[in-house]
Amino acid sequence: MSTKNIFYSFKKFILKNKSIIIFSIILILSIISLIIQNSKEKSSILVNDNQLEKEKYEGKIAVYISGEVKNPGVYYIDEESRLVDLIDICGGFNENADISELNLAEKLNDAEKIDVPKIIEEEDAEPNMSQQESISNENETDLININTASKEELKELKGIGDTLADNIIEYRKYTKFENIEDILNVNGIGNSKFEAIREYICVD
Repeated sequence: MSTKNIFYSFKKFILKNKSIIIFSIILILSIISLIIQNSKEKSSILVNDNQLEKEKYEGKIAVYISGEVKNPGVYYIDEESRLVDLIDICGGFNENADISELNLAEKLNDAEKIDVPKIIEEEDAEPNMSQQESISNENETDLININTASKEELKELKGIGDTLADNIIEYRKYTKFENIEDILNVNGIGNSKFEAIREYICVD
């Protein structure tokens, strides 16, 4: 078959199937356009997701709260937040929470840990008569060394029962008391309790 005949046949085929060919070309171009558009949308979504993830933590600080709260854990909170805001976010206090030594207006810091203490049991809060007599009969120079005193010796202090004595002993296993004020770092001992025992303790 000559080139002329081939060209003629091809031309005839195109003219005969002109509508089908045009439709096929349009369909192919539409498919290609759709694929390109989807690709751009996916890229845009990926970029937006990454941006949203970054924006999620902008202006936030991470604070860990534990102890007597309903939902302890790490929370991301606005950097200008106060302790009262964190308490609200974590569901509030448990019924056994002792908030007497907490400053709810305290401004929070990044990576800070807040531990809400438990209310001291009645037997720990009120010294019995034998404890009062023991302390009143002590000579002022016979101070109790909180770094070395036994549990029974610690319990001779006003307001120190089994729980607080155990807390003091547990604390000093890892950290030595450098001065008597360090006892305020022990869970359950606040300013009022410290003032009641400060004249009867030492660290030497």
